[in-house]
Amino acid sequence: MTILAEKGGVSRAAFLEFLNDSVMGSVYSRYKSPALVNLDFTPTFTMPLLRKDFDLGLAAARELEVPMPLAAATAQLVAGAIGAGHVEEDFAALIVEQARNSGITLEAQNFPVDDGLSPHA
Repeated sequence: MTILAEKGGVSRAAFLEFLNDSVMGSVYSRYKSPALVNLDFTPTFTMPLLRKDFDLGLAAARELEVPMPLAAATAQLVAGAIGAGHVEEDFAALIVEQARNSGITLEAQNFPVDDGLSPHA
């Protein structure tokens, strides 16, 4: 949704502020918003770690005969991001690959964004 909004002319900062102020916002979406707006992919959880977790979950799903089509598709996106070199970055760098696949190049917006965790003055 963030890339769709940006390609439609809405800044990532504005879209994520709207999302975070809606019923769809969460502690997690607020926490990741600064990284997505300012393209700061200092690792908190890397793509290889995320791929490992998907692999474990999908293996359990196969063993229990539970279809997981969305998880399988997402695992492929993570694998593609790893193949594109996003190995040491936070998994939020998936946004860069989604933008590239959508024909746009992201730039950091250098905009202060509340992460929902920092104390307010």
